[in-house]
Amino acid sequence: MKKGALTGFWCVVWIMCGVVCHSWAQEETLNAPSATFPEPVYTFDAVYEGVSVPHEFVIQNKGSADLEVKRVDGG
Repeated sequence: MKKGALTGFWCVVWIMCGVVCHSWAQEETLNAPSATFPEPVYTFDAVYEGVSVPHEFVIQNKGSADLEVKRVDGG
């Protein structure tokens, strides 16, 4: 067997591995949640310290899998 033929064989093997891995990654992405925020920023008016100011932040799931919000931090 020629040295070049062996190199070509491994090149084909690597390409096939790349195609398979890409298709798995694409399938995973299709079955994933996708969080979107219609109002990504909200500026609160000035208030006295200690006063509660309610505001509902909307999170929409544009993906095909369940979106789990496990933790929320204020900034």
